[in-house]
Amino acid sequence: MEKRDVNGQKFEHMHTTRQTPYCLSGRDYMALAARTRWRSLLLHGSIATTALGLGLMSWFIAKPMATRIHQTVPGERLTITATPNIDISLDVDSSVTVSNGEPPQIELLRGSAYFDAKGGGAGKLQVKVGTTYINDVGTRFSVSKRVNGGTIAVADGQVEILVEMGTYLVGAHEQADFDGIRVTGQRVIADADIAAWRPNQ
Repeated sequence: MEKRDVNGQKFEHMHTTRQTPYCLSGRDYMALAARTRWRSLLLHGSIATTALGLGLMSWFIAKPMATRIHQTVPGERLTITATPNIDISLDVDSSVTVSNGEPPQIELLRGSAYFDAKGGGAGKLQVKVGTTYINDVGTRFSVSKRVNGGTIAVADGQVEILVEMGTYLVGAHEQADFDGIRVTGQRVIADADIAAWRPNQ
């Protein structure tokens, strides 16, 4: 039987549908929870890594290079420890600078100095004398500075002398002169002539 309204119009039968809320199964819920947990761990891990990197960067930046000067006056001699494996003995009226780097940067400013590199210090010692650089290869040696260069005498091991004309090797019981351009006068000397100013030589 058709239904009509008061005006005689036929009713259209309307079907309404109800949407039931979507419910996660136990397996789907566990998968979603696992994905959320991993995202949280990745986020916190990236934050921690960034913070650690910034902290290390600030520590390196905040540690400036410092240089100390050691010197003696006429009549005074001095032995200093540049690192636990590098000792420096200064003759009278001499001066040397030592940085806090690793390895330290050392420069002989005046006079004479005797360098003793042992253990972990071997091969890590570089000395600047004017425009000349001296690299040790596990050694003990003495350097004297002059106006236009200097003289080196090697007690043990060998050293490399870097000048404009190249690199020169000076071995144990040898002495040589340098002027920033070339190395000359390489000769054999007696042990007593190597840093003869040192006590108990």
